[in-house]
Amino acid sequence: MHFSFITVRFLFVMMPVVLSFGQLKAADWLSVADLRGSWAFTVGDDPAWADPKLETTGWDWVTVPGRWESNYPDYNGYAWYKKKFNLRVLPEKANIVLFLGYIDDVDEVFINGQRVGQTGKFFPYFETAHTVERRYVVPASLLKRTGNVIAVRVFDAAMDGGIVRAGNFGLFYDQEQNMLSVDLSGAWKFSTDNFGDMHSPGLNDASWKELFVPMTWENQGYADYDGVAWYRKRFIMPESLKGKELYLVMGKIDDLDQVYLNGTLIGRTEDMPQYSRFRRDMAFSLMRIYKIPVNLLRSKNLLSVEVTDHHGLGGIYEGPVGIVTRDAALKISDKHRAGSVGDWNFSFWDLLDLFD
Repeated sequence: MHFSFITVRFLFVMMPVVLSFGQLKAADWLSVADLRGSWAFTVGDDPAWADPKLETTGWDWVTVPGRWESNYPDYNGYAWYKKKFNLRVLPEKANIVLFLGYIDDVDEVFINGQRVGQTGKFFPYFETAHTVERRYVVPASLLKRTGNVIAVRVFDAAMDGGIVRAGNFGLFYDQEQNMLSVDLSGAWKFSTDNFGDMHSPGLNDASWKELFVPMTWENQGYADYDGVAWYRKRFIMPESLKGKELYLVMGKIDDLDQVYLNGTLIGRTEDMPQYSRFRRDMAFSLMRIYKIPVNLLRSKNLLSVEVTDHHGLGGIYEGPVGIVTRDAALKISDKHRAGSVGDWNFSFWDLLDLFD
């Protein structure tokens, strides 16, 4: 890579602008519904309680988030929460993320009668997930501007129970999705079994399970799974983008990834400048942005990702995820790189390497 003195001087002059982007928060979360406050609550368990038309007359009221022991001392077992809510805004196509904080021990969540996720395992295969933050992707198509109903089924085995604590709490929209020319979030094929040649476009993945991206696999039925897993998604390339300089944004992945487009490797964590120059144990916090070779894109494409998770949470867990132009890739890179002034030299050369 070669730069003239004028080019390098210009980039250094622009460095204060680059640093200012680093002070922005990583994701532009826009709150579309605050769910804190009073919820209808009852102990016991009945699948019919997920029905949004079911009235909660006779249920108690509890403050959420908060331990249910404040109202039901020493109670362990099943309970349900329900709440009606409206949205401040409703993006037409994008996914919305539901933050429910930490739930002790297991939960299953329904919005307008549709199941959107589960974390932990209920009996007879009980597995607690009280240390896992709940984040569920909610397709905008499930939501209405007014008259929505959320129902949360919870099982607590011992000690504290319920929706016990939270940071962000409610429904949020990541405005970075607006930068995507092709939005690749949503349902992906997923497997923890290796069938051989996992990145081949010819591999039959019809029987694979589907997981939402971005969301940890722990929030989708794979509690405490550590190891290797594969994601696959097919997409159609818009004619208007053909021939342009494009980048693939894969969001944040816990821990390591290898990304293939139509069977060809286009990027992996180990080759990212951040990984080789910064903190390798923080790979899960890196925003993945890979340049797309023009000759690889077709009308119909297969994107496949191999993820290795060493411990804790795993998977493609935070967005945005999709295809962007060079300008959008620069903006996203600026916002997600190391934010401290002491790391400015690392960030500067990182940008040069990525957009060579």
